[in-house]
Amino acid sequence: MMEIYKDPNASVDDRVANLLSLMTLEEKIGQVGQTPMLEYEENREEYLQGVREGRYGSRILANTAWAGNCMEKPVNTEEINEIHKTALEESRLGIPLIFARDVIYGQETVLPIPLAQASSWNPQLVEESYTCVAREAAAMGIDWTFAPMMDVARDPRWGRVIETNGEDPHLTAEFAKAAIRGFQGGDVADSERLVACAKHFCAYGGSQGGRDYDTTEFSENTLQNTILPPFKAAVDEGVETLMSGFNDLGGEPVSGSKRLIRGWLKEENGFAGTVVSDWGSIADLAYFGVAEDGADSARMAIEAGVDLAMTNEHYQDHMQELVESGKVSMDVLDEAVARILRTKFRCGLFDNPYVDNGLKTQVLRRDDHVEKALQLAVESLVLLKNNDGVLPLEKPAKGGKTIAVVGPHAHSKRQHLGSWCLDGKLEDVTSIYEGIRAAAPEANIITEDAAFADEMMEAARWADIVVLCIGESHRRTGEARNISDLQLPAGQEELVESLAKSGKPLIVVQCTGRPVPSPAVELYADALLYAWQGGTEVGHAVAKVLFGDESPSGKLPISVPRNTGQIPIYYSQKKLGKMRDFLDYKPYKDIEATPLYPFGFGLSYAEFEYSELAIDKAEISAGEQAVVSVKVTNKGAVKAKEIVQMYVHDHVSSTTRPTHELKGFHKLELDAGESIVVSFTVGEEELAFFGAKQRFEAEKGKFSIIVGADCNATDRVDLELV
Repeated sequence: MMEIYKDPNASVDDRVANLLSLMTLEEKIGQVGQTPMLEYEENREEYLQGVREGRYGSRILANTAWAGNCMEKPVNTEEINEIHKTALEESRLGIPLIFARDVIYGQETVLPIPLAQASSWNPQLVEESYTCVAREAAAMGIDWTFAPMMDVARDPRWGRVIETNGEDPHLTAEFAKAAIRGFQGGDVADSERLVACAKHFCAYGGSQGGRDYDTTEFSENTLQNTILPPFKAAVDEGVETLMSGFNDLGGEPVSGSKRLIRGWLKEENGFAGTVVSDWGSIADLAYFGVAEDGADSARMAIEAGVDLAMTNEHYQDHMQELVESGKVSMDVLDEAVARILRTKFRCGLFDNPYVDNGLKTQVLRRDDHVEKALQLAVESLVLLKNNDGVLPLEKPAKGGKTIAVVGPHAHSKRQHLGSWCLDGKLEDVTSIYEGIRAAAPEANIITEDAAFADEMMEAARWADIVVLCIGESHRRTGEARNISDLQLPAGQEELVESLAKSGKPLIVVQCTGRPVPSPAVELYADALLYAWQGGTEVGHAVAKVLFGDESPSGKLPISVPRNTGQIPIYYSQKKLGKMRDFLDYKPYKDIEATPLYPFGFGLSYAEFEYSELAIDKAEISAGEQAVVSVKVTNKGAVKAKEIVQMYVHDHVSSTTRPTHELKGFHKLELDAGESIVVSFTVGEEELAFFGAKQRFEAEKGKFSIIVGADCNATDRVDLELV
């Protein structure tokens, strides 16, 4: 008689319960740890024997990206199939392994970094793009990715700001949900989908001083209103797995926090999936001094609700002793194993684990994947300066104006892939120079190698227009790659000033993994285009915008500070104390208190007019909604996209509240002269917050609904909740 767990027609819960009842303690312990990243060829027989004995349940596919390059050794589908065959045919119960890899924002078709993606304000496009990423990764035999990141980031010195969606919890939640839908689809068992992982639970993005891995400090009010909402959104969206961080949160390391993981996440919010630790976060419990040793760390983590230890950290070494001694109950271990098995059943591993070795040649960098990455790269570009309408450039014909394309990023390739790209290939990246050359094949475009500034100066002298490509390397951003001062890398400020002295129109394309203010760019550049780290299609995307084939539509998901001393600076701050009419107070004596460029800001080649802001009712009761509408008109001469943003201000509340908070946005495209009426619904969900009663609720009272083009919008209508 077939065991129930082998029956694909049985329910997942029945299959899990049946399989769990058949497992030995040793086999259960095998499921709660991931194998380290050993070189498979060198350890093949030893590893396969462990698979036969049921000692391994998960494996992270090899990762050598820390050398600063893309993968030197690609994923080997034949090795994956060999491990699957051994597990299914030679182990006692035939439990497949789940293969994980950091597919953060691309496989071979590499998207812009997530911070850039958020600049598109287009979650639908991001979902479609991640569908392509999932298809490519799944074709390589990857089952599970450690993305998306849910951390709200308000300190751009932190290197991992590249993986975030910026400073706002609502925007973060919308883009995280889009990535989850793109990875997992409607059915995560689909052979073209991946298991997603929401990370890092929680508050990791608030590391003090922008120092990766440092402690974090958030009040309960800020934790509930700013940090946790994106994770709730991920759970509600159906994310299959979640990663516990390695940060200490106000004296409580989160990977040992029963209050947060077992309490808030699993019990209060009903998360039924797998919680995996981040690399080192279980061992850190002893390092932080809240656990005695490795065994105590393992006990604390699994009791807190960490189901799966990344790289087997302490679980494999100590769990048997902990269970047999009664320090960890079998029920706690069984719950962790059941969650892991449920994930494996749900993603189809028991029924269809093998990889089609030939599929990757049909899928990797498919034309529609490349086109989607290009579209996202275009919409991720943010135009921040455009003095006297210097952009778009007229596409010069043969014998026309000469364009000099120079700077450290004129010909760069690896840098555009960002620090968390494992499988992108340099030959697939279109540099900015190549993109401009391809867009204007008959134009007189000159360039020089980035190594010598004097040669760049010579090119500028002979040119009519200078496109200067500056920014950061991928080695200056990402995990453990923080900077203490928000400045461009050494020498680039001087380069901007020197090229400006040529007297030619100066267009700066800034390629960074974080917002980086530049005094020289502000003083000398005629135009500034943020290209971020834009992925394989960055060159074509930049060319499309520079020449006006596309109007820029990106807007900032994070404020650009005037200098490092302003950090943290974000739009949704609370009112300052003592700010009354009789006081003329400025936060700084040496600079303005406002950011250099605010959240939600970005220029277009069109001009948009907002008018006729209205609300259909002045009062609503519990359970009701009001509709806010505004007329948006493209008064420009070109077709263009605009992002209409809605903010809410609570006039009187039980705790202090931000001056305004983003609660909705629409991205729309209008022909020249076209008008569209845009509507938002506002109800208790948009008005609720975590207040003095220690719960989320919409408090009765007066609210203002603000609609406009960025966070500095002033047009508003009033609404009262009665």
